[in-house]
Amino acid sequence: MPSDTVTVRAAHLRELLRRIFRAAGFSDAHALIEAEVLAWANLRGVESHGIFRVPRYVAAIRDGEINPRPDIRVVAGAGASSIIDADRSAGPIAMTFGMDHALALARRHSVGWALIRNTTHTGPMGYYARAAAAHGMIGIVASASRPIMAYHGTRSPTVSTNPIAIAVPQGSAAPLVLDMATAAIAWGKLSQARQSASPLPANVALDAEGNVTTDPRRAALPLPLAGAKGAGLSLMIECLVSLLAGAPLIAPALSPGLESSGAWQHGLAIAVDVPAFTDADAFAENVRQLAEAVASQPRAAGFDEVLMPGERGDRELARREREGIPLPADQWRRLVEIADSLGVSAQIG
Repeated sequence: MPSDTVTVRAAHLRELLRRIFRAAGFSDAHALIEAEVLAWANLRGVESHGIFRVPRYVAAIRDGEINPRPDIRVVAGAGASSIIDADRSAGPIAMTFGMDHALALARRHSVGWALIRNTTHTGPMGYYARAAAAHGMIGIVASASRPIMAYHGTRSPTVSTNPIAIAVPQGSAAPLVLDMATAAIAWGKLSQARQSASPLPANVALDAEGNVTTDPRRAALPLPLAGAKGAGLSLMIECLVSLLAGAPLIAPALSPGLESSGAWQHGLAIAVDVPAFTDADAFAENVRQLAEAVASQPRAAGFDEVLMPGERGDRELARREREGIPLPADQWRRLVEIADSLGVSAQIG
C-alpha cells in the first residue's frame, strides 16, 4: 500500500462520518443515512462521491446552503406521482426519502414517480437505484443541477452533468446497475484531478477560453459524454426533473431576466414493480440469461472478461469490506481535522 494512503475499516469510516454529521447538526437518523451513502461510495471505489465531499458538505451546512434539519414533505401529486420539497436537505437524505416514497407509490400503483425539489448535491445515484432493486423493483434515478458543463457546440457552462442510474433486479443475484453522468468526466473526478495534478484524458474538458485541455489546473468545465448524445440526454433530464417539478434550473441561470427558484439541485426517483408487468422469477431468469449471453461473447483484444453494469463496483465493495478502504492520506487528514473542529474523536471503539 503506498505510504500516502491510509486504510480504514468500513465500520470505522461509517461511524466517524455519522458522528461528524451528527455534530454538524443532523438528526441521528439523517446522520446515519449520510454516513452510509458516503461510505458506500468509497467502498465501491467511487472516491469522487465519498469522503472527498465531506469538507464541502460541512462548509455548506455552516454557510446555510444545506439545511441540517429539513422539513421534507410531499407538496403535490396524484396517483402514481408525487412532488417532494426537500427544504434544502443534504442530497442523500432527500434522495433516500424520494426513493422510499416512490417504492410506496409503486406498491399501490405498479409504478412510482417521485420528483424531489430543492435539494443539494445528491451523491452516488446508484445507491438509490439499488434501493429499489433490493425490494425486487426496477429503480431509475436522476438529478438536475445548475450549469456546470458545456453543451455540444458551446464553450461555456450551459447544462449540468446530470447523473442517471438504473438498477434491474436479478432475483437473489446482485442487480445490474448502470450509474453514469452525462459528462465525459464527472465534476467530482475533475476536482480530484486538480488536487492530485493528474493529467486528464483527451477530449473531456475545456479551459476558460473554450479550448480542449488535459491539464487539470486549466480545466474549467467538462465536456458532454459522446458529444451531442450526452448533451441531449442532459437537456432531457432537465425537462424530466426540473421542468416537470415546476422549478427550472438551466434557463434562469443562462437568462438573468427569467425568475429563478433559488434551488441548487432537484432529483427524480422512479420505482417499477416487476410483478405488475411479468412474473418476477421469470424476469430474474431472463436478466440472468441476458447477462450470461453477453458476457460469454468473444472478447476484444486487451479484455480478460466482459463485465456487466455494476459488477466491477460489487467486486470492489466485497474486497474493501474484507480488507479495508484505502483513502488518500490527505483526504483522511482533512476528515480528522473536520472531526476535531466539531469536537468529534476520530478514534472509534
